[in-house]
Amino acid sequence: MTLSPITRRWLAAGLVLIVLLLAAGPIMRSPIAGRVRAAAAARGLDASWGSLHVSPTLQCRFTDLVLTRRADGDTVFRAASLVVSLDPLSRLMGRSGVSQIALAHARARFSPPSGAGADTLEPAPGRKAGDPQRAERLRSAARSLVRLLAAPARQMPRLSLDDVTLTAASRDDDDRDPDAAPVGVRIRWLELAPARGGIRFAASGALLGEREVPVEAALTYGHDDRIAGGARFDIPGEGRAPERLRITVDGALTQERRAGRVAIADTTRLTIGRLRFRLGGALERQGPRFRLALEADSLTAAQWQASLPAAVLGPLRNITVRGWYAYQVSLDLDLSQPDSVQFTADVVPHGLQIDATRTTLNLLALDEPFVAHIHLPHARIVDRELSPANPHFRPLGAIDTLLAHAVVTNEDGAFFRHHGFNTDAVKGSIADNVKAGAFRRGAGTITMQLVRNLYLGHARTLSRKGQEVVLAWMIEHLTPITKERMLEIYLNIIEWGPDIHGADEAAQFYFGHDAGRLTPDEALFLATVVPAPIRWRYRFDERGDLRPFEREQMHFIGRAMVAKGWLAPELLPAADALHVDLRGPARDILLPPAPARRDTIPA
Repeated sequence: MTLSPITRRWLAAGLVLIVLLLAAGPIMRSPIAGRVRAAAAARGLDASWGSLHVSPTLQCRFTDLVLTRRADGDTVFRAASLVVSLDPLSRLMGRSGVSQIALAHARARFSPPSGAGADTLEPAPGRKAGDPQRAERLRSAARSLVRLLAAPARQMPRLSLDDVTLTAASRDDDDRDPDAAPVGVRIRWLELAPARGGIRFAASGALLGEREVPVEAALTYGHDDRIAGGARFDIPGEGRAPERLRITVDGALTQERRAGRVAIADTTRLTIGRLRFRLGGALERQGPRFRLALEADSLTAAQWQASLPAAVLGPLRNITVRGWYAYQVSLDLDLSQPDSVQFTADVVPHGLQIDATRTTLNLLALDEPFVAHIHLPHARIVDRELSPANPHFRPLGAIDTLLAHAVVTNEDGAFFRHHGFNTDAVKGSIADNVKAGAFRRGAGTITMQLVRNLYLGHARTLSRKGQEVVLAWMIEHLTPITKERMLEIYLNIIEWGPDIHGADEAAQFYFGHDAGRLTPDEALFLATVVPAPIRWRYRFDERGDLRPFEREQMHFIGRAMVAKGWLAPELLPAADALHVDLRGPARDILLPPAPARRDTIPA
């Protein structure tokens, strides 16, 4: 049989193509391995794997893939299998060169941000308030996030995850329980795939923390920019069957890849149970800049009670409130200009009042003597009676005003001006944290700390933080308690050392005398102890003298008090002259007395 010249040429071309395809795998293995190792090295990591196979169709399969941190050799990622399918033709057309990603049996750990110091006082001189390199890394990560979100989602590679767990690595934090459960997410399975008219995302897994919360989610994103779907959370309760929390979204999402912008239409609806909100915002690569707004016209306490599980409501389920309110919160943050951040949070009440006959939480009785059940870290509770029956209870007028003003200055300088939630402090916190490239400063108020100590505890969860904000607002707006009484309770219950609660116990523990008479140095020292009471010993050196950083912080608080008119300038010593004499039980803890000498009798 004689083949025509054209047929022979086609056969030859086909043979060449087959040879090239068969050779593609071995040829591409080395460049792909080099690219993976280089990408890991750029992030301070070393990459290794058990095997790498590249098929003729350019499907890369890694087995036993491991990423370790170069700085300490710690393993941050491990996967039994990672498959990445490359599509050279789509790459030539300007699209992603990856057509499919499949990850199976993987574990990843991420380092959490470092802790913050005082809630609202700006960092003292000498403290690292900003870190340009870390701040730039934060901006770079944010730009990468915007680029990812602005990339045409409907052209994303097919994604498949099977048994993947992401957790936050524990940090050196004395307030954190070393036996606490890891915080993160476990993905049982996840699929992102093309669907009719767009793409579909679906996943099943659990949120990890003190209790595991099963989650199922599904979302569709159509070619008409419509986005719709939701998530279901099964919240475990105390001794009861899990309660279901449903969150849905229905709106429009516009991706503008060239402009580096993603916009959420302000007609988007977010529903939490029976609660309905309007949601809008935008993410822009320039800056990068984030804008978000959430609002509702008519909300009631009954809607919240019917929409949220008991474990999420916490003590709020023991409060009945009549009336309704409108709510609006917004954020506008340009990471390149953090000091320009705008944040608002407004509640417009309409006849709101606590129903005393149906409320069991003692919000309306805080003006009377009561036994405070003080919630401490690690789920500990101690009691202190706030009445003359307690020899250490001190009315506000019996506590040295220097101490009261020093604590207010360090913890919540605007305490007498705000109403439970300080939006200016939130803006300052955001700006400082962005400039530091890490979490350095919170925005809690004394009112929020008060409800945390009286009712909530110190669990680091979103539900607990939400309860804190709501209870603080209620105390400030729906109860007759005055600021002075709030401060009096606060100064009599907060922790100042090992089982030391209240100003008088603290004064006796450290200085051996009453809280009604303190020197400026003593008052400033006690103010610095409040944010981290269990670390009080680190503020002294081995001789029992204040360390330089402690004197600097005390002097910083003192200067802020002078600026407020709460301390006469001549009463503030120079920083290197600040000094406290430990004369109470704290001295024997810090500087244990030498054991008594025994005379030996010769045999």
